[in-house]
Amino acid sequence: MSTTTDDAAQGAGDLQGRAAAPSGPPPVPMVEVVEDLLHDVEKARLTLDTPDAEDARARRTRLVLQISNHLLPRLREVSAPAIVVLGGSTGAGKSTLVNSVVSSDVTPAGVLRPTTREPVLVTHPKDAELLADHPVLQIAEPVLHEGTTRGLAIVDAPDLDSVHAGNRELADQLVEMADMWVFVTTGSRYGDALPWQRLRDATERGISIAVVLNRVERSGLAQIRNDLFQRLQEQGLTSVPFFVIPDAGPLEGMLPQQQVEAFARFLGVLGAGAQSRSVIARTVRGAWPALREDVQLLAANLDTQRRTMLALHGTAQAATRAAAAQARADVKAGSAATGAPTTAWLAGASSGGPLSSLVGAPKGWLQRRRHRRSAVGRADALQRLRDTSLGELRTLLVDAGASAERSIRAALADTPAGTQLAALVTPEVTTTARNERLDLLFREWQDVVGERTIELTASEPLSGIEISHLVESAAAGVDGASRAVQRLLGDAGTAAAARIRDDLAEWAAAAVAAEADEFLKALDDMDVDPSDAATRLRLRASELREYV
Repeated sequence: MSTTTDDAAQGAGDLQGRAAAPSGPPPVPMVEVVEDLLHDVEKARLTLDTPDAEDARARRTRLVLQISNHLLPRLREVSAPAIVVLGGSTGAGKSTLVNSVVSSDVTPAGVLRPTTREPVLVTHPKDAELLADHPVLQIAEPVLHEGTTRGLAIVDAPDLDSVHAGNRELADQLVEMADMWVFVTTGSRYGDALPWQRLRDATERGISIAVVLNRVERSGLAQIRNDLFQRLQEQGLTSVPFFVIPDAGPLEGMLPQQQVEAFARFLGVLGAGAQSRSVIARTVRGAWPALREDVQLLAANLDTQRRTMLALHGTAQAATRAAAAQARADVKAGSAATGAPTTAWLAGASSGGPLSSLVGAPKGWLQRRRHRRSAVGRADALQRLRDTSLGELRTLLVDAGASAERSIRAALADTPAGTQLAALVTPEVTTTARNERLDLLFREWQDVVGERTIELTASEPLSGIEISHLVESAAAGVDGASRAVQRLLGDAGTAAAARIRDDLAEWAAAAVAAEADEFLKALDDMDVDPSDAATRLRLRASELREYV
């Protein structure tokens, strides 16, 4: 296994892509294309907990890191030194290896794990200005040392498997920044799963790779070397530069120079102008296919977000239909009047009761006397009858609304995104909204009742408010009140009561269906990605094709 140099002739020209191709109109400059892509990727919110959301959010984060930390800095400053990141498992000897290569203690090394808590960036003083604006300086401590090869910036990265989550995140970020990732492992750690996963990820994203097998006991060198070769072959990495450093035994300080000579010489060649540009060009060029694929996958994730939002919208609305239809049917059937309102009517309309004068014309002097006496409390009795009827109607609609809410929550519980949405709408919110809706409903219904009863006249002396209350009670479903309306107000009164009941039935259904409103409002407030977000990303992916 050895490094290849056949890209050297292409150099920095490849880094600028194929924007200078003569056929067709000149494409948008690469930097501008990538800046626009970064803007659109960063805007992807991926709010909903869709089945692919976890992967999508990780993909978005990876794209942002790759573009902002590697591609854009590299495209903006082509002549900046190649960034070589030494990464691997805990105890692989990365820090000692860096110190040995530059022949100076530039990064902490020792037996304490993890030694490297903060990344260290070692570069030649004359290269420092070229890295002045590079984002690597935001996470790595710069160390200037003349023993570093010109054209290279060597990063001693935290352990990929560090016990500290922050260190693991830094290690991942540095892999995204690398022009070359040197996988440093040992005879006892080369089989660890996590570094190999990172190795696969780096390969897929076109990052140039080298491998250092460090601290290997000579007795097991052949077996370990062959096993590692086989693993690399399985990963399609048969041509990567490969270095073996035998175990130096108990050691304080740097490794003997003869043990790191081959690796140091490789870095020296790598730092040479043409070869450095070749590595950079190969890494940048290799990033395009994976970048385009990730952008297209992210666009598909955004499509899923949009479809899920529309599905949640439909689910919340559909879940109220049965309860709304039942509320309409119950109001039309007068179901609210079967209990207390009917009892109140029977008590008031009994012989000598305050509503008995509404039941039929008096016969004989005794009934006429009772009628005269009952008329005194008739207005108050009709007020109580009407209030009782409306109270039962309200209870019916409150129960229907609560039933609709339960149906919504049950339907939303079928998906993680639905569960996420339901958690945003508390029962306190829905109860308050329900009461406000019903307050408005009954206020508006009162206005309609007033409009439709104002011209009704009774065959017996009844005030306008008494007529209104009698018609309302009839519309609520009180059978005795309906018969009294027909007797006293005739067909006009019966028709008015029927129209008022129909109005209430439709409004009741609408009020119950509106149980979905709080959930839809919460869904809107989640600020799901707009419908054109996926389209914009696909446009960016098509623009990247110019440079592949």
